[in-house]
Amino acid sequence: MRFRAGLGCAALVGLWASASGCGRPSSTIELVSYKDPYFPEPYTVEFSQCAYQVDACGDYHFVGRATREPEDGGSGPITQLLYVHLFWKPHPGKTFANKTSNDATIRYAIVTDSGVAVYAGTGFVYPKRKRFGSDVVARLERARLRLESLVGQAPELLGDTRLTGKLVARQDPNLTVDVRRELELHAAGASR
Repeated sequence: MRFRAGLGCAALVGLWASASGCGRPSSTIELVSYKDPYFPEPYTVEFSQCAYQVDACGDYHFVGRATREPEDGGSGPITQLLYVHLFWKPHPGKTFANKTSNDATIRYAIVTDSGVAVYAGTGFVYPKRKRFGSDVVARLERARLRLESLVGQAPELLGDTRLTGKLVARQDPNLTVDVRRELELHAAGASR
């Protein structure tokens, strides 16, 4: 009788987990390109890797990496890198809120075999630690990006861009530094 009750609880937990979508939540951003201001074009990016670290000053550094094969059969993968530096932690109800006072800098790069396009800007980021574990969910709001540099034959897809999204990041200082360094190396090559 005891074995059956345990099996029933396990089946119930398994059913609940499958119904609630117990898989790892995705880190997704939406970019709305205003390259043609009359016809904004949305793009969605889902990051397969997303991490963060907190530095000695208490600033948060979030990174994301997405790699996919081109849909048109082009050569080589397309890598998208995101770096968000949250340099001021807002305290709702205690901190003066002004629509022009941003709390994060953002860099976004599209890397192909033929070139690199790097976008930079500012926005608002609201981090929240998950109840269990060290993961942080960061909401990105009202971010505005512009083309910072372009090298090679990389297409300048976005122009003036708005960014929103949600990053579900695990604490991983090594991955955070790796992605930041990769983005900076691409940006340095693009600025020549």
